[in-house]
Amino acid sequence: MKLEVRQTLAQLWLRMSEIYGAQFANQYGEVGGEAFQTWGLGLRGMTAEQIKHGFTKLLERERTFVPNLNEFRKLCQVSPEELGMPDLEAAYQEAASKCRSPSKKPWSHPGVYHAGKAVGWFELGSNTREKTFPAFKTAYNDICDRITKGEQLELPDRLDRTKLEQHQHGDRVATEENKAAARKALAEMKEAMGL
Repeated sequence: MKLEVRQTLAQLWLRMSEIYGAQFANQYGEVGGEAFQTWGLGLRGMTAEQIKHGFTKLLERERTFVPNLNEFRKLCQVSPEELGMPDLEAAYQEAASKCRSPSKKPWSHPGVYHAGKAVGWFELGSNTREKTFPAFKTAYNDICDRITKGEQLELPDRLDRTKLEQHQHGDRVATEENKAAARKALAEMKEAMGL
């Protein structure tokens, strides 16, 4: 566990001891104890900011009982809306509706575009929701986690349509770039054969 995350967890431990008193101390013990180590393992992969976010959400909830590790992990998760992104359902609908021409459409957030791209524009446009929604959900949640950890996603300034894989009636269509490469290879082959 990174030092910054360990320090944040230690601060969390002390704050939770102040909030819940003996109830917390009896249940989880002191900083550095077995329960502290278990929480450290359970929160690995999270940033200090996510743990602080979880503590803020803990303070906002109305329940007065001490959360367990799984409950606290859920509190640490930042929702798409908290990141300025549409919720999962709205993001899926947007990606599915724009999959035919993603380069020509305005996007509500770069994360929606990148989740759609990860699933595949052709797949979004040609497969059922039952097949594409789980893949989109995984990609979108991954992107939300990456953004929470500080990654900046951008929309391409201008998408080069010759580099996008294109399909017609379910079959892949060669782009101009593919055709030029094939012509060059054919010319080289003819030259090597003396034709």
